[in-house]
Amino acid sequence: MATDYEMSQASIAFDILCETLDDMGWTYTKDPDKLTIYSGASGEDIPIDLRIEVDPDKQLVSLLSLLRFEVPESDRIELALAVCTVNHILVDGNFDYNVFDGKIIFRLTSCIKNTIVSKELFKYIILVSCKTVDDYNDSLYMLSNKQIDLSQFEKKINGEL
Repeated sequence: MATDYEMSQASIAFDILCETLDDMGWTYTKDPDKLTIYSGASGEDIPIDLRIEVDPDKQLVSLLSLLRFEVPESDRIELALAVCTVNHILVDGNFDYNVFDGKIIFRLTSCIKNTIVSKELFKYIILVSCKTVDDYNDSLYMLSNKQIDLSQFEKKINGEL
């Protein structure tokens, strides 16, 4: 259970997150009780869903983006290899992949414990996450639907295709 101080810090972070989104001109829905924001962005190909949570207990801000497709059961092992390949080259954030249900979520997390949270932190989290999801969601989708094979996927993400 979060202390009063941790709850206060999480609330401040949530308010700064909302101010940041307002400054950026983004449309969003907020749930102040859960310290959660729901929003989205238009990527080059597939829309990007965003959920940003401030967790007072863990003193974390997490951006989660559930990709808008599920991997068919027959292709889940191949997609596990693809997700590992992508995660290996990412500088920040990662794709979480549930091989049992075929869902892929991008996650970028930042610790806010004993820090001064700024709008720049939230801009970074939002923009890096959207860029990363946009860079890879179409390739993962194409692989999951057999539009490309694993070799073509690797060439595509390495800019060779």
